[in-house]
Amino acid sequence: MAVYSQGKALDPVCGMEVSPVSTNLVSTHKGRRYYFCADCCKQAFEKNPVKYLKPKGPFGRFLDRLTKSNEKVFGRARAVLPLA
Repeated sequence: MAVYSQGKALDPVCGMEVSPVSTNLVSTHKGRRYYFCADCCKQAFEKNPVKYLKPKGPFGRFLDRLTKSNEKVFGRARAVLPLA
């Protein structure tokens, strides 16, 4: 969802504020333009726009960003098999 406040748009992938005037990372989906902070966010959106256009509250966006940060630091979580 392209939410604008004071000339800024929210990146639908990570939730960062982006200036539509100063970025060239733009994608159009169903006639609406979406702006991105980084190329990786734009690529993720273009692979699956529906995933990122679902409405989320502030807590949901916070958890997504926290998960993304943890994956950068610790790597992706792996399934742990129970000790039998």
